[in-house]
Amino acid sequence: MFSALSTAALIAVIAAFCEIGARAGMWHETILPAPSTMIAELRTLLGESQFWGDIARTSIEVALSIVFGALFGLAAGLTFWKLPSVRRVCEPYLVSFYAVPLVLFYPVMIVLVGINSTSVIILATIMAAIPMALNTAVGLGEMPPVYMKLARSLQASPRQTLFSVAIPAAGPYILAGLRLAVVYALIGTIAMEFTTAQAGLGYRIRYLYEIFDNTTMFAYIAVVLLLSCILTVLLAMIERVLLRGRTR
Repeated sequence: MFSALSTAALIAVIAAFCEIGARAGMWHETILPAPSTMIAELRTLLGESQFWGDIARTSIEVALSIVFGALFGLAAGLTFWKLPSVRRVCEPYLVSFYAVPLVLFYPVMIVLVGINSTSVIILATIMAAIPMALNTAVGLGEMPPVYMKLARSLQASPRQTLFSVAIPAAGPYILAGLRLAVVYALIGTIAMEFTTAQAGLGYRIRYLYEIFDNTTMFAYIAVVLLLSCILTVLLAMIERVLLRGRTR
């Protein structure tokens, strides 16, 4: 509760500063419109089908990237845990690949699958899967050996050992990886759309920037920020539920 109130207070202070600064002439509204101007522009956008189409496309791409990235990352992390030799071979490449802006590979995706949502989802999924895989592998590797000994002494099946012992024990690490996966899925989707996509929030921001429509551009940026806040709140709720079940 305190964290939510602090965040809301900080947003209110920043909005008030931007409103006062724009109205007082500290900067021109073409540089940074006042929040009231952006809200008025958002009201106009709410009645446009193109606006809702952009939101729908980006939301679907982000959602699919999170789901696929989390599943592939979890599977890779489990593989690294079960096969340490595979982890030793792959981990340096994953860490190096993680540091490379994957937007560089967007032209390759265009050649392979064309200019569509699939190329955006593939690259955003890869961006989300890497931190998920690395965190899962670290969490399982840090698990106390006594947990596995206890599972064997109780003659737990492999499925029971995985879902009742290993994954709950590595839960904090896996949830940290999921948080990073959500962040990078959103960043990847917007970045790929910004580059060469033909629709979506990222594409629209780039298009509005190119035609110097700053007011509408900042309204779209506010929508992206709102989307990130919604994802953060949903993830916090999921973490609370999972960690509550883990402690029982």
